[in-house]
Amino acid sequence: MKLSPQKEIDRLLTREHSDFQNLNNKYVYLNNNKNEEIKRRLHPLPENLENIKKIKKTNEYKGAVGELAAIKNLENLPQDYFLLNDLFLELNEYINFQGSRLRSAQIDHLVVGPTGVYIIEVKNWSYEYVQKVFNESSYTPYDQIQRSSYLIYRYLNSLKYGNTFQKIYFRLAKGEIRVKSIIAVTGADIPYIKEKHTAVVRSNELSDYIKKGSQSLSSEEAREIAEKLSSRVL
Repeated sequence: MKLSPQKEIDRLLTREHSDFQNLNNKYVYLNNNKNEEIKRRLHPLPENLENIKKIKKTNEYKGAVGELAAIKNLENLPQDYFLLNDLFLELNEYINFQGSRLRSAQIDHLVVGPTGVYIIEVKNWSYEYVQKVFNESSYTPYDQIQRSSYLIYRYLNSLKYGNTFQKIYFRLAKGEIRVKSIIAVTGADIPYIKEKHTAVVRSNELSDYIKKGSQSLSSEEAREIAEKLSSRVL
């Protein structure tokens, strides 16, 4: 049953009047209780600010800041480079690496392009923590990234490629295609150890460093390797 036009108008006006009355009541309340309402709304702010300060001191927050800085810089790479973030790789079986068993690795960033395959580990550490790790620990970022690089190399060797399979396989075997390691630093500097065959680069210099490398992959090879690895992005 349809309402008459006048009844429909009356119904809409009644609803509008009710909404207006509610708004007016809120205005009157806020106008008469201005100071109390300001205090009530501001009361949680000091505690929230303290929580934010605590969060900014955590390793998780510092790590996220470092990751974002690295990603922002890597996005400056030309279109013939492929950037994969947060990569997890797992082999079908364990392999031996420097006297230990290795099967899986989680990688911060991986870049594939004309100048090769790059594994990038990002560190945003304080000076004190850098000193502690390198003076007291037997496991440094170099050890971490070397494990990841070797696992990537073995993984690439196990893949079945398309038309470029034979060429990529033999070039990997001959060392013409290498998996290169980079420690990207956002915080305090990390000591450079030549024997580890790993570059240490400031995060804001990553893309420039990668572009300066000598060309080792064709566009087709880079694309096929990146496509194979992209399925492993978390």
